[in-house]
Amino acid sequence: MSAEQNLGMRKTVRQFALAFVAALAVAGGAAVAASGDAEAPAVHQQQVFAEDVNWPVPTPAPTN
Repeated sequence: MSAEQNLGMRKTVRQFALAFVAALAVAGGAAVAASGDAEAPAVHQQQVFAEDVNWPVPTPAPTN
């Protein structure tokens, strides 16, 4: 490879690296913006079982 080809290749690689870093920065900013308020309380899901509310608990059907 000649020095001119080498220089052109370096410039191309540098431009792609810069574009990649810029794309990561934009994606990171979008992820932070989409996450919303970081201080918002987490949503907790509570499971309720039939025994907790005195619902009848189904019994399994007998097998022959």
